[in-house]
Amino acid sequence: MRYRILYLLLYGSRVGGGEIQYECLIQGLDRDRFQPIVVCPKAGDLTEAFTASGVKTHILRLPRWLQIQSFPFRSLAAKKLVQLAQQYQVDLIHSEHRMVPYLKAVSRSLEIPSVFHVRSRIRPKHFQRLFLKSASAAIVIGNRYRDSLIKAGFDSDQIHLIFDATDTDRFIPTPKPGNVLDRITATIKIGLVGRIEPFKRQLDFLSAAKQIVQIRDSVAFFLIGEVRVQSYFRQLRRYISQNQLDSNVVFTGKRDDMPGVLASLDLLVTLSGGSVMIEALACGTPVVSASDADPTKLKIVKDQYNGLVVPAMDRQALTAAMLKLIDDPAYRQQLGRNARAHAENHFSQAVMIQKTEQVYHTLIRS
Repeated sequence: MRYRILYLLLYGSRVGGGEIQYECLIQGLDRDRFQPIVVCPKAGDLTEAFTASGVKTHILRLPRWLQIQSFPFRSLAAKKLVQLAQQYQVDLIHSEHRMVPYLKAVSRSLEIPSVFHVRSRIRPKHFQRLFLKSASAAIVIGNRYRDSLIKAGFDSDQIHLIFDATDTDRFIPTPKPGNVLDRITATIKIGLVGRIEPFKRQLDFLSAAKQIVQIRDSVAFFLIGEVRVQSYFRQLRRYISQNQLDSNVVFTGKRDDMPGVLASLDLLVTLSGGSVMIEALACGTPVVSASDADPTKLKIVKDQYNGLVVPAMDRQALTAAMLKLIDDPAYRQQLGRNARAHAENHFSQAVMIQKTEQVYHTLIRS
């Protein structure tokens, strides 16, 4: 039997790691067993890719539930979504946690199971407002998200830990010449990938860069990602100008050549997590990651094995970790070799897809 899975995506474009993970999952599903139907709020490169590969894709704006201005439009949007689900006789619905109210409407109307994905921190006050307990199951990409759901009263048996994945055939340790990182001639190239917005903490990255350029020569810093918040972008530009960092910092914008870019970096810094960590590891690029979690419990960046883990809000520790890898190329290269092996062994797309399909199968049959 072929099961029909309805997906509610936050964006119609590849704006971040979450969208890339959904693309990997949806395109990789066993089409003999599952038929994906995708709903996005706007058209973009992601919807174009789905349509080109034969995935049924619909544009339907579902107002963000937690935004006050969405209140007058929620009911009509939910009604249209239910009608679409009925049209396809959907067997299961899958969404991000922020879309659970719409997931709930479809699940109850069609009496089908539902599952939501958790890729970011959920504020305690939002657990009830988003009706998370109404879902049949949750998929989380890390233990910290699993723990937060359990603390909020979600049944642990309904939580499935499935890590994000990457294409280890595309993301490889061999850099391609002529990419955007060649704009600056530097011995060491350090990057932070993410939309330009406060959550990604580019200002903290620049603070570390300021300290490093004062004591180390030939180090370049790359901010890789599209501008999401213009006021924050202007703040970053002012900081760069005021601290004479113009010759050391490059804004690359959104890139479509990420395998080559990540492979060309000597070091990736991430202050907000994300699947880009896995992509960097696959490219043999060590990662400095900021986290409040116990480093021994982290599954992606393993401290002193494929990167370094620093306390989440400790700027001095961040700077020290970056300097350690700048100053010790042999150690950096060893971490890079370990990074590639770790990605190949633990974060393949096939494993992620297989585990997710098993969740679908269990929920539908039950």
